[in-house]
Amino acid sequence: MKKSVPIFALRVRSSILLWILYTATHATSVSVHIVNGTVQGVTDNDSGIEKFLGIPFAEPPVGDRRLRQAIALEQSFGTLEADEFGPSCISAKDQGPESEDCLTLNIWRPSSVAKANVSLPVLVWLYGGSLTSGYTADPRNEATAMTRISSEIGKPIIVVSVNYRVGPFGCLNGAEMTELGLLNLGMLDQRLALRWLQDNIEAFGGDPAKVTLAGQSAGAVSIYSHMMAYGGRDDGLFRGAILQSGGAFPLTAPNTTAFQSTFDSLITNTTCSPLANSSAADKLKCIRSLPLEEFEAKVGPSTGQSVDGGFTRTSIQRALPAGQYVKVATIVGSNTDEGTTSAPSGVNKTEELVDPVSRGFFRPQRLPNETVSALIDLYPDSPRLGCPYNTGDIPLTPGRLDKKACSIFGDIVQVGPARMIAQTLAQDGVPVYRYRFNHLGYNTSIVSRGITTGSELPYTFSNNVPEYAWDQNLAYQMTAAWASFAHDLDPNVGKAVPGLPHWPRYGKEANTIVFNGYGSSIQPDNDRSDGIQYIIDNVLTDGAM
Repeated sequence: MKKSVPIFALRVRSSILLWILYTATHATSVSVHIVNGTVQGVTDNDSGIEKFLGIPFAEPPVGDRRLRQAIALEQSFGTLEADEFGPSCISAKDQGPESEDCLTLNIWRPSSVAKANVSLPVLVWLYGGSLTSGYTADPRNEATAMTRISSEIGKPIIVVSVNYRVGPFGCLNGAEMTELGLLNLGMLDQRLALRWLQDNIEAFGGDPAKVTLAGQSAGAVSIYSHMMAYGGRDDGLFRGAILQSGGAFPLTAPNTTAFQSTFDSLITNTTCSPLANSSAADKLKCIRSLPLEEFEAKVGPSTGQSVDGGFTRTSIQRALPAGQYVKVATIVGSNTDEGTTSAPSGVNKTEELVDPVSRGFFRPQRLPNETVSALIDLYPDSPRLGCPYNTGDIPLTPGRLDKKACSIFGDIVQVGPARMIAQTLAQDGVPVYRYRFNHLGYNTSIVSRGITTGSELPYTFSNNVPEYAWDQNLAYQMTAAWASFAHDLDPNVGKAVPGLPHWPRYGKEANTIVFNGYGSSIQPDNDRSDGIQYIIDNVLTDGAM
């Protein structure tokens, strides 16, 4: 069982001596005053960046506040030592210290902000992790380099990352949660953080009218969920979006058999079992009193976003054609070999593909047999044409048709949704920029996964990039493009960063930039056009509310 640690206890456990030594040589303190108190961060003198880490933006969702909508922080924290990340929200993975008291955010800004008395655009990062894991302390997403590079190219921004609840703490469903209006809590955590920024980011030198949301995988899904929230209502919380490898999963009602079973497990498998026939309110009262260890040990596996009639009213593949979304400038992208994270392996016969394709990846219901058959026929058997792409006939996994399976699953889960979103936004006249990440890092250890989901993250933030000229240069270019988009809603950095071609909007030509350390290029977005269009027309919409 993973150990849960209170948020302030974590800070006490820090090595005070090491921190004093570091501060004396590399950092100095800096303070910002907001409604709840004084936030005391640190200045990284080597990079010229000020960091304010682990700032609570909500009342702790613990005790009677477990499984409730988070509320804005009411108490004063006096002077907050904001010099390290708060604990991660409890998740399905071991990702360091965790706690239910996890609703914090982090802010990076150029040191020059306070002196210049300016208001800078803001990029807000939402991590991925299938809505079951993820954390802001992930070293891939540390934003010092991004903030520094934004200043170096003359387009300074402030970067913010947000912790939000995941798994059964943030995405629990069931009839009882529906009755009490307690669905999609993790995404509502994000929404509350965005409102916190509207009230507080000016104190840090940020412009609340110039917020761009960025995220990968479930983070990207979260962002387009905010775009279509409340039927596409524009609350003025953001003006741009960056969607990295987001899916377009068919959403369902919150009381499906799997969702309900997960909720019921917290009653029938725990000391709450005498309340099996009680009211929804009584059941939740008991669940909130369960020891954390018992809750984690007994809860079922099926959690996720659902249609709640308020924040989430329909699936993205329904909302976009209906125009029910906030129309903001958007970057939408995917990686070349997405399917290696979602496809089955050991597939040797076409018949062995039928069942996994029918069940899909996070699908609420099986695809019809005729849809499955037609889709499989649109993808060639030849491994030379499969995923991971550009690897010839070399078998990288046991099955003869594994590359075909990877092609199909990658297109269903990420590539098809990215193309669908880009096409629809462009048709609606929304400025949209499409990319494909096509670079295999020099230190790649698992070649069989290729350029898979998440491969772009180190390059987006210029963190943990191989000490290799081509990798370092690509990272700088991509980080600069992301910062430029947050600053101007245009990813083109011009002469400030040589080597990148002009990145055109995605229009009738369907042009996309293909990022590669050995030379990026502009290409039409037409890979596997028949298969992906079939997915857009017949697969993504199947079963979606």
